[in-house]
Amino acid sequence: MNPLTYGHLKPLQVALRDQQPYSEDYQDVYFSRHDGLAETRHVFLHHNRLEQRWQQAAGQAHFCVAETGFGTGLNFLATVAAWEAAELKPQQLVFISVEKHPLSLHSLQQAQQNFPELAPMAARLQKLWGSFRCGLHRLEFAPDITLLLVLGEAQAGLAQLQASVDAWFLDGFAPSKNPDMWHDGLFATMARLSQPGTTVATFTAASVVRNGLSKHGFDVVKQPGFGHKREMITATYQGTHHSGSPFWAPLPGAQNLTPGTTPAVTILGGGIAGLCVAHSMQRLGWHTTVIDQQAKPMQQASGNALAMMMPLLTAGNSPEALFYWRAFEAACHFYQTREFQPIGVRQELTDAKSQQWAQRLAQQALPDSLVQVNRNHVWYPNAGYIDTQQVAKRLLAAVDQWLVAAIKDCQQGPDGQWHLRDAAGQTVHRCELLVVANGMGAKTLNPTWFGQLQARHGQTSVLHAPVNAALDHVLLDQGYVIPDPRHKRWVCGATYDHVTDAAIDQTPILAADHWPCNLAWWQDHPLHATLSAAAVITGHAALRATTPDHLPLCGPVVDPVAFSQNCADLHHGRHWQTYATAPTIKNLYVINGLGSRGFTSAPLLAQLLAAMMTQQPLPLETDLCKMIHPNRFLYRSLKQPPNHR
Repeated sequence: MNPLTYGHLKPLQVALRDQQPYSEDYQDVYFSRHDGLAETRHVFLHHNRLEQRWQQAAGQAHFCVAETGFGTGLNFLATVAAWEAAELKPQQLVFISVEKHPLSLHSLQQAQQNFPELAPMAARLQKLWGSFRCGLHRLEFAPDITLLLVLGEAQAGLAQLQASVDAWFLDGFAPSKNPDMWHDGLFATMARLSQPGTTVATFTAASVVRNGLSKHGFDVVKQPGFGHKREMITATYQGTHHSGSPFWAPLPGAQNLTPGTTPAVTILGGGIAGLCVAHSMQRLGWHTTVIDQQAKPMQQASGNALAMMMPLLTAGNSPEALFYWRAFEAACHFYQTREFQPIGVRQELTDAKSQQWAQRLAQQALPDSLVQVNRNHVWYPNAGYIDTQQVAKRLLAAVDQWLVAAIKDCQQGPDGQWHLRDAAGQTVHRCELLVVANGMGAKTLNPTWFGQLQARHGQTSVLHAPVNAALDHVLLDQGYVIPDPRHKRWVCGATYDHVTDAAIDQTPILAADHWPCNLAWWQDHPLHATLSAAAVITGHAALRATTPDHLPLCGPVVDPVAFSQNCADLHHGRHWQTYATAPTIKNLYVINGLGSRGFTSAPLLAQLLAAMMTQQPLPLETDLCKMIHPNRFLYRSLKQPPNHR
């Protein structure tokens, strides 16, 4: 199944033979009947020389293992055990695994009972288990261990990855039992994701595997097999690493940072996007500086008292919905119990358009844990609301230096340093690596780079919770009502009014008629009388940054002048291979345009940006990375004939 679909896999309940899991579909065992753990250590850990290579790479940023066939998780757990026992190793382990038939939690637990020495690791994995959505899942197994699990066909899933693999575990059911996996496309994709010196180990010595690896640049050697198996294969990649990104959407890492020092990043903007980036980078050992106009975090667009958090689902298989489904899952893992209240969101179906949307949504067969379509409403059982200031308190700890300043200009000097200046032209700060996360301030900073950003005026009202009002979930229609019984308040919102470029620099004001206008949205709802009698405590107004396609900007900033010159004839339809990779502005990245869904999307976007800048495997599929790439609007414009732009 294509990983970029609304697909949801049915977990397998696996049969047991002699207390070991056995696949009836493939008529094969999941691991050796003699000693599955010993086989894993012999075939994959020993023949990829993992412990030796970890010692040699001690202090490096990360080491990446990729596997075909997650199965019972045995290979992953054995690798984790070896990693945690190693004294010398890189800073991070990233383990990528693909699986077409994920086991149910019960079957996973049964299988892992065969390996009591791995029980502590197995218990941690089982707590993370549960989502069977097709595509890429980022599971933070430990502060220094990330599992990127790809559910779906192996070759299709790996084709969506951006990674540089150090060692391959070529596993799965035997080629004679599962020929659909062991094909030329798989070996070609492995080569794309490998670098010179990447190693491969596999239990099989089948000719289809030997020939496939050799054809795509791997030097193959037969080795003694495990147990009754006479031979197995190891291989080393001799080719070059190839990026899977299209020419117009490069995803480069940070370049030429000063060696011998703690790597540092400066983030312009102290809202939820900027703080999530600081959190992700500090966890990787980076020094973080945040520059904001306010002395406290999340005072502007992220400053509402409460924020609704939910997926965005569309009637069809849209990339937008796929992105927000992934973002919602990541956010649910990211926020802590005191920050996120998953009380459910009820979306009313009050007109023909919304009812038609719901009917088409019901045809998608999405999991009940994500959404449930009813006659007059749609229910999101695991959605809810964020206490924004609780989040601010935690994420502020990830900021090593907080500078208060209104940055109006940034220029990169001959030494590669970014010079950030205020309105008086005074240099406030210098840095090597800059992330722009300051909402509409980015457009003022440089309209050539960030001209696609659009401003929207957003305002919420905070009410005293009506006495004896029974509302135990978020209510969503044209507006929303968030009940917060802990603080005896309701938060209602929100406006989304257009703002001209001329008004971007003006301080957003609280509109006096906000609550009466909001109240009018509920005039036909049973809650209207209760809302009408409630007293307004306060309100919050700010400018939100959004984009023409309502998707965020996340990635490197492409030099728009150079790209326009290089691709001036793009509308003629020349083959993409005739164009050079789009030139990026060195060490300049953006995370912006999050609109009204910042608290849902920021955790995943920050993880993506951190992985990109540190050149780790990306936690989002290539096609979705393209969809949010900052250069997409210029690329689309150049594809149009000049008289249609």
